[in-house]
Amino acid sequence: MNTHIIAPKHPLLKKHIQYFLFFRQDTKVASSYVTFPNNNLCLAIYKSNRVEYQSKNGLNNCNVSNGQNSFTSRLYGFHNLPFKVQVQSALDQVCILFNPAALRLFTKETYKDLLSTDDVFNAIFQKSPNFLAVLFGTEDFVERAALLETLLLKNLNIENIPSTMNEALQLISAVAQNKALLPVAELAKALHLNESTLYRLFSTHLGQNPKAYLKTLRFRHTLNELMSKPKPLTQVAYSNHYFDQAHFIKDFKTFTGCTPKELTEHVSVKERNLVWLYSEA
Repeated sequence: MNTHIIAPKHPLLKKHIQYFLFFRQDTKVASSYVTFPNNNLCLAIYKSNRVEYQSKNGLNNCNVSNGQNSFTSRLYGFHNLPFKVQVQSALDQVCILFNPAALRLFTKETYKDLLSTDDVFNAIFQKSPNFLAVLFGTEDFVERAALLETLLLKNLNIENIPSTMNEALQLISAVAQNKALLPVAELAKALHLNESTLYRLFSTHLGQNPKAYLKTLRFRHTLNELMSKPKPLTQVAYSNHYFDQAHFIKDFKTFTGCTPKELTEHVSVKERNLVWLYSEA
C-alpha cells in the first residue's frame, strides 16, 4: 500500500489540522493495518469502496471491500481499543486528521450524528456537492492537499469553539509539556466550572469526555516516548505518572493489544506521524 502524509501549509490550518493522509492500493492483494487510540479525529473518504465498521461488544474493526462507483465517508475517533482495518480490494482513500475540538470549526452537526453516518463529508461540507469528484479526479497527492486546504479555509469559522474550550486545551497542553496529567477536578477548578459543566463542554465541542481525553493523551505520550528512544519501562511508567510498571503495561495492552516490547518489535512509523502495524497477505 502506498501511503503519503502532507502537513497543511496555511498558518490558520496548521493550528487545527494535523495532516492529510493518502492511501492508495492499486492491486487487489489484501492488506491490513492496526492503528492506536489518539485524540485527533479522522475524516476518511473512499472512492468505490464498501466500508463496514464494527465498534461494539469489544470490537473496533473496519473492513474495506469493493463497492459501487461512488463515495463513502466516515469519521473515526475516540477509540479506547486498537483500530483494526482489513483492505480486500483496490483502494483510493483520503483522510483529514483534525486536532482536538477542531472539527467544530467546520460544522455544528453533533458528534453522535457524524459518527453514525457513512456520508459524513456531505454532512459537514453541504455546499460543496461536486468537490469529491474533483478531488479524486486529481491523481497527484500534493494537488489533492491543496484542494483540501482551499475547502477547509472556505468553511472555517473560528467562532464555533467557545473560549473556555480553547482555554481547557491550553491548560492541558501546558501541563503535558512537563509530562504531568491534569486531574479532571483540578481542570474544572482552574476553569471555574463544576465537573458536570466541564463534561458537557468536552462532549459538545470535543466529542470525548475529559477523563477519556486525558487518558488517551497520556497513552500517546508514552507511545511517542517508546518510539523515539528505547527506555526502561519503569522509567517510562513513572515519568508519565502511572502508579507503577504493571499499571502502565495494563493500560498499554488495552490501547494496543500487545505489550510495549511486542509493539516496538513490530511497529512501523511513517514520516514520524503514522504509528501502525501493517501487513500484506
